[in-house]
Amino acid sequence: MKRVACSIMILAVAVLVAAPVLAAEDGAALYKSKCAMCHGADGMAKKMAEPSRNFNDPKFQGEMTKESITKVVTEGKGKMKPVKLTPEQIDAVASHVKTMK
Repeated sequence: MKRVACSIMILAVAVLVAAPVLAAEDGAALYKSKCAMCHGADGMAKKMAEPSRNFNDPKFQGEMTKESITKVVTEGKGKMKPVKLTPEQIDAVASHVKTMK
């Protein structure tokens, strides 16, 4: 019985430790599949998204909050239409975008 409890505890700790890494990977994958077509794989806006700012611009990074990213993703902005993502997916994409340099 102690072995089972110990194994479950080890598994729980492993999941908790891996969760932030998995979320970051999900954010990168979601960005790649939902955002990169216009905003570029590296955060540099492509021709169709010229009016948007480049995510990897340090001046812009300070203005980006999860709240502002959530608003744009859920409501759209300018030519960008809303994107259907769960709140968890939006958080993951927002976290990924904040890492772009």
